Amino acid sequence: MKKISKLSIILILLLIVSIIIMLFFASFGDKKIISAFGYMNEKLEESNQVLAVRNEIFQNVLNSKIEEDPKKYKSIKEKAERVESISSDFYNYIEDFKDTIYSAYFKQGEDRKNYSKLSDSKYLDRFFFTGNKPSIEGEQFVGRIEKFKMEIAKALGRGYASISSLVNARFRIEDLKGRNDQKIPWLNFKFEGFPAITSVTNLSQMQTDIQLIQSELLSSMISGEFERELAMRNFVGIVQLNKNAYLEGERVTGKILLGRFDTSVTPQDVIVNGVKVNEKFLKEGEVNLNFRAKGIGEHPLAGVFTVTEEGEPVQIRFSSSYSVIRKYRYEGSDPSKPSSAPVSNVPETPAFDETKVKLVGTIRGEFGYLILSRRTLNVSTIGAIHFDSNTKYKTVSFSINFNNKRNIKVKGNKLNAMAKKLVSKLRKGQRVKIFDIKVISSSGGRLNDIDPINIKIKN
Repeated sequence: MKKISKLSIILILLLIVSIIIMLFFASFGDKKIISAFGYMNEKLEESNQVLAVRNEIFQNVLNSKIEEDPKKYKSIKEKAERVESISSDFYNYIEDFKDTIYSAYFKQGEDRKNYSKLSDSKYLDRFFFTGNKPSIEGEQFVGRIEKFKMEIAKALGRGYASISSLVNARFRIEDLKGRNDQKIPWLNFKFEGFPAITSVTNLSQMQTDIQLIQSELLSSMISGEFERELAMRNFVGIVQLNKNAYLEGERVTGKILLGRFDTSVTPQDVIVNGVKVNEKFLKEGEVNLNFRAKGIGEHPLAGVFTVTEEGEPVQIRFSSSYSVIRKYRYEGSDPSKPSSAPVSNVPETPAFDETKVKLVGTIRGEFGYLILSRRTLNVSTIGAIHFDSNTKYKTVSFSINFNNKRNIKVKGNKLNAMAKKLVSKLRKGQRVKIFDIKVISSSGGRLNDIDPINIKIKN
């Protein structure tokens, strides 16, 4: 069984104590109890700061491993970044909601530690409920939690069962049992009729859970728990064509899969029928095929994958074939009566044709990993470019992450006032990621499958 960290145990005990206090005393509105919840909330917020620092350290350690072997850890890196982005968005959503509650009870500049002002439930009872049923805002809040769980599950994919279980356990929102085994909706059970400070404490606990999930994921990645899933000893190469037979000149389409399909593994060198496959066609756990069928008859389709295991190249062979049948010209509207005259052969073309290449994001025309000053970042234009054709696209919106801490969305192709304000707070060596870039295509539609821009601040 996986060892639980001391900090996790302490936080779990804090949660248990807070629940006991809430269930037995909070409804009485006693000043000492209200203060106790205030102090509990302070401790949780302090713990969240500690966890944020610890997660940043874990992220730096993981980044070091990724730099040592970027291809091997590409999938892990992408999962870690996606989980961090989803978690950061949800964490900030809760923080903003806490500020909304405080604003309902305190004037601007007033000391928020005057917990006696948070002793009633009026604000959240009106906000979350209509009668004793969830209001629109209450349903939206529960829906936001569900969305967080679904996005995390999608980001983690296969092989991360322990983290997925942790997410489900920490954000369980099913109905709970009250007196006489009566079912009570989760939102009512947690927030209805409780002093505002207990609700704020509940929200801080949710933020702690978010940080713990990130911490457990990063810790597991660093310790190699998921790295062991990259082992290749029992893998075989499997050819999976979309059809068993093709007409002359028709495009042969399909995939070559690793026997134990695992998206955390990306092939490096792949040879098919003596031809090296362009890296554009290599993806997580697969190679995409797209070439013209040869002459009539049975044709071999064989070759070798090369992947990395523990820093050493490992070759995985595959062997299959495909059939090509004669193409006929049909007379009239009845395809069951082909003409005896075959259509002339379509000239054969090179094995791996060019297909559409993914767009890459640009800033002042540059792409990839960049080192920029804060001033340059603030005034530069965000765009996108087709890597092969050099076609440029105009950006209509994008998201920006500041040093793995906060995400904001920006309309247009330049940083807005809020983004510039956050850039001004960055220090030398800190990171900025511009992602979720959306551009306008030549036909007027919007494209959004665009590689992000990673920036390191130089001054």
